[in-house]
Amino acid sequence: MEVAEKIQKEKIEKPEDINKKCWLVKSLNYSPYKRCQFCELKFQHCLFLHYQIISLILVTFLLALSFFLEGNISKLAIISIFTLVVAYGYFFNKSTDRLVQAYFAQRKAKDALEKLAEELEDKVEERTNELKKANEELKELDVAKSDFISIASHQLRTPLTVIKGYISMMLEENFGELTDLEKESLEKVFQSNERLIRLVENLLNISRIESGRLQFNFAEVDLKKIAVSVIEELSSYAKKKALLLKYKQSVKKLPLIKVDEDKIRQVIMNLVDNSIKYTKKGKVVVEIKLVKKQIHFCVTDSGMGIKQEDIANLFKKFSRCNGTSLIHTEGTGLGLYVARIMIEQHHGKIWAESLGEGKGSKFCFELPLRVCRRIPYSV
Repeated sequence: MEVAEKIQKEKIEKPEDINKKCWLVKSLNYSPYKRCQFCELKFQHCLFLHYQIISLILVTFLLALSFFLEGNISKLAIISIFTLVVAYGYFFNKSTDRLVQAYFAQRKAKDALEKLAEELEDKVEERTNELKKANEELKELDVAKSDFISIASHQLRTPLTVIKGYISMMLEENFGELTDLEKESLEKVFQSNERLIRLVENLLNISRIESGRLQFNFAEVDLKKIAVSVIEELSSYAKKKALLLKYKQSVKKLPLIKVDEDKIRQVIMNLVDNSIKYTKKGKVVVEIKLVKKQIHFCVTDSGMGIKQEDIANLFKKFSRCNGTSLIHTEGTGLGLYVARIMIEQHHGKIWAESLGEGKGSKFCFELPLRVCRRIPYSV
């Protein structure tokens, strides 16, 4: 048969799992039944079997009809009937060639797809294992980095604190009078040392956050006292830049709030320090409001402002606005990230507002008045 010859010419191997028990495959090696070795139909759906049954029915019917009409079966009738059956068989065979070829092509395509799926599955599994291994290595490196930062920060904090103490005593002239030039130089050293201390504290907190060792000690505190103490500490820095740094009294008496005082103080310090850094002239105003059952803390400045597209990234780790490096080259992008984590751990919210470049900025956070337990931190 043409189909069988075509398949043999293309040297298509017979699939191993088709019709092994079919007697046609075992017994017939002549045309047109060679194509049966490529047929995947079950025996009850065998096309050759259908042909045989139909042919038998047709021959029986025609012989019975001839005998009924003429009373006997003539040679001409027999020849005519078998000629008809052969012609029927020929056209039946031709009509089923394409069907058998389609079945076989479908099986080959299915086998190819299954093989491809297996290969893809193996590749996906291989790449997954590679990614798992790379992820484990990254985790190990991240732990090593956090440990290094923690150790380095701890080692730096003590000498920096000692330096701060001695510079403070020198500025207070405990070791003798100072000239204006000496005071100015020591104040610069003091401010640089303060920036280093804040950087070390931020790094320590980052290390604690990433390792899950960040601890909180909650107690009832007066948020106004914390804000005023921060303003007093940074007043010399603002004065040096000729900026007005002040606390705006909006509420006569604020209720006590249960927070970790050191953590909230660091948040306020970061926000106020940021405003001073990026404000060349004008003022920085700290305000605390009571809104329903929330305490709102805001720092408003007349500084460089923020683009709307930069606001969404402000509180991400190591993120800085475009152009800020030109104003303040020593920023790390950690202060606001640490502030966000601290506020979120207090069930609060932190955000920034700005009308655009050159129009100042406003950094705020809100804390609930109700006492609540700290939630676990997740990035």
